[in-house]
Amino acid sequence: MAPDVAPGARTALPSNTSAATVRRFSLATKAWKGDFDAMLEHRVIRVLVPYSRTLYFSDRGHERGLAADLVREFERYLNRKYASRLGNRPLTVIIIPTTRERLLPDLAAGLGDIAAGNLTETDERLKLVDFAAPRDQRPVRELVVTGPRTPTLNGLDDLAGNTVHVRRSSSYYESLAALNDSLQRSGKKPMKLVLLPDALEDEDALEMLNAGLLSIVVVDDWKAAMWAKILPKIKARTDLILRKEGYVGWAYRKNSPQMRQALDDFNVNHVKKQGIAAYHLKQYMRRITQIRNNANDAEYKRFEHTLSLFEKYGKDYRFDPLMLAAQGFQESKLKQDARSHVGAVGVMQIMPATGKWLNVGNIRMTEPNIHAGAKYMDLLMTRYFPDAHFSDENRALFAFASYNAGPANIAKMRTEAAELGLDPDKWFNNVEIVVAEEIGMETTTYVRNIYKYYTAYRLLQERHAARERAIKELKTSNR
Repeated sequence: MAPDVAPGARTALPSNTSAATVRRFSLATKAWKGDFDAMLEHRVIRVLVPYSRTLYFSDRGHERGLAADLVREFERYLNRKYASRLGNRPLTVIIIPTTRERLLPDLAAGLGDIAAGNLTETDERLKLVDFAAPRDQRPVRELVVTGPRTPTLNGLDDLAGNTVHVRRSSSYYESLAALNDSLQRSGKKPMKLVLLPDALEDEDALEMLNAGLLSIVVVDDWKAAMWAKILPKIKARTDLILRKEGYVGWAYRKNSPQMRQALDDFNVNHVKKQGIAAYHLKQYMRRITQIRNNANDAEYKRFEHTLSLFEKYGKDYRFDPLMLAAQGFQESKLKQDARSHVGAVGVMQIMPATGKWLNVGNIRMTEPNIHAGAKYMDLLMTRYFPDAHFSDENRALFAFASYNAGPANIAKMRTEAAELGLDPDKWFNNVEIVVAEEIGMETTTYVRNIYKYYTAYRLLQERHAARERAIKELKTSNR
């Protein structure tokens, strides 16, 4: 929601929790390769993780998520076991969030020592790294997960000709590609595999599936079961299994026998005895606002009605129209009659004083309201980020963050990100991490939700365009 002030008035940061309970981490890292004994000598192990609300996220400096819990157990275990060797200089395990497509390449390149991303061991991945994936644990199965827009599926063969959304970097993609080969060999139509951005995690895809934005996805069985308790419209299809014998573990660099021994010791002597309860995940998820379906009939009609305005002012102020539309949906579900409890008005939830200051006309009408939102974000970017080198996408993401948390706050977070060795011109997995730690998850969730809506709109447009092309081709062939 745009504040009821001119840009620059919202500068105060929220107070932090006490230093005793907040873990601050430096993400600056140089390429280094060595085995476990050398890491003990340096007192540092670097663990690469995906920034994910299931596995790892930071909320005002507190690490949350299943991977975060297990990594900290690993740190405590090693410090206890090697206390006499470490003396007064304990071992620190640094968690480095990154996107999934960088986990294994960065590990192999020496930018991390372990990759802990709920990774399934596959033949393709074993060409690059090794895995500590215990064979005495229950194998993980990759399941088809369905939602309210999924067609009837009675078996894997029914996937033929259907659209499945998947990240290219996932093991699910390998499994789906293998199934496509099988379908084609049996004379059936292959699935259409539509790639999701690597910035979206499995839980993002499941939220979109629950909202009817996607039709079919594939995830690991335990994750599907956990999220099915939170997302009422998805169903983990235990009858539709793509990979039955998947073994999940932490990846480490090849030719590292000491690391393998350390990870095996941790798994055998601690992980089995400790266990991880799904209860904790429920607690994490209660903090997250569930996305809604911005593609159902009534809402999509509102989108179509306002799209020309988003296109007009997106062009004027150099924002992707679909990004602006996604923000409008996040703010008001694209409803011009929306009013907030503090008096914000319309599609873009503009405060009356801000609308008057922007001088775009009556913000109680749709066009001036959308004009005000786009103009306000452009002013934020011009005033607070004149020297930034944003890509078009990142310019929009930083504008959304500034719209939500105040531009002075986000400018300060960019400076802190640069000091930590992060890219101050990139939002996802860079400035986003510092904002989550210093300001909290409201802003990062706000931006991620907009990005999800943007992805849905883009996919919808592509679907509509493909349909129009198909109709045109059919008409041409029938002449």
